Amino acid sequence: ANQCGFAHIAFAVDDVDQALEAVIAASGGTVGRVATTEVDSVGVLRVVYARDPEGNIVELQKWS
Repeated sequence: ANQCGFAHIAFAVDDVDQALEAVIAASGGTVGRVATTEVDSVGVLRVVYARDPEGNIVELQKWS
């Protein structure tokens, strides 16, 4: 069923793995695996989805 509100919020972080560890340490959890992909003419994206301690889905990303 559809729910009112936002689907997820994204954060640009300096270190995806470290940010994910902080989410987990705060009683959050992972939604998927960390992924790295190259986007032509843009750069390399490292990204993961997680749940914060309140259950909200957050995207942690770093472009390089």
